[in-house]
Amino acid sequence: MYAFERDLRPAGNGFGGVAPASLGCTVTAYDAGRAANFNFPLLPIQIVDGTDGAPDQVISLYGGAEVASLSLSFNASTVTSKSLDSNGGSSRGGLMLGDVMLVVSGASCGLIEITDNTHSDARTINHGQGTYPRHYPAAKVNIASDNDYEYVSAPAPTTNPTVRYNAAAGYHVTTSGTLFNLGRRDLPRRNIWQITNGNLTVTDDFHNGPELSIGDGIVNLQAQYGLSTSSPPTWQETAPANWASVIAIRVALLARSQQYEKENVNTNADGSDKVPSWSGGAFTMTNADGTPDTTPDSPNNWRRYRYRVYETTVPLRNSLWGQSP
Repeated sequence: MYAFERDLRPAGNGFGGVAPASLGCTVTAYDAGRAANFNFPLLPIQIVDGTDGAPDQVISLYGGAEVASLSLSFNASTVTSKSLDSNGGSSRGGLMLGDVMLVVSGASCGLIEITDNTHSDARTINHGQGTYPRHYPAAKVNIASDNDYEYVSAPAPTTNPTVRYNAAAGYHVTTSGTLFNLGRRDLPRRNIWQITNGNLTVTDDFHNGPELSIGDGIVNLQAQYGLSTSSPPTWQETAPANWASVIAIRVALLARSQQYEKENVNTNADGSDKVPSWSGGAFTMTNADGTPDTTPDSPNNWRRYRYRVYETTVPLRNSLWGQSP
């Protein structure tokens, strides 16, 4: 749960101040690493609700800029460039080659990678093709170590990087909008947390990474959005009508022991089933192999195993701060 919670806390970093009307827009993104688009919704947190109590998916999205990430207005756009609105106080200072930017213009959202920041007007950035001079001295990579998920430094390549997140056709919106800096291209994350074959796993979708096992013996994952529509917050699994009202997420993991017991160990005094539960309600129990519960007299009976529930609530502080007046 520690690794899971730690990944949820930075959700929204880099774009917490996005206009409420733009939350949930589909980000048009391209990745040369998979030679395809990988469009995704602009949401700090997304829950994919499992059918009939099946495990949910939880998706976190955040940047990793090494400087303060502020919204930057632009007032000119081509398929390969954006010019910042200096009259509106925006400056390209701090925007480096290799930084990945969110481009937001109303309901139109896209992803670009900066390839040039030397235009004489001191406000234009380019997002073209080919290679560009290396700015960052080192890369960072993901590893799974001791059931944790962390960053480690790696030696810097000596060659100039080839652009990864700019499509050949470029990306153009109307002549004005807002840029959000997600940091150098190896730092943003769109992590997909889910249950696969009794394991809690995470996949770095932003970089088309492999599915990594974080913990075994985890048979269910449930999650709910916390909405600011009431006090205390309202909790629900389904997508809210207003994404700006999402201020927290609570998640629960159901762990099952590997030891098969000779007798039922999940029974109430009146003989009824003692079903594991969390703040969001009771878990939907299945046979040990994941099939619907049939009360078998065999090691497939879930009642013959012991369970533990791990639960946490995470405030979406980047959204809270970004949306505050």
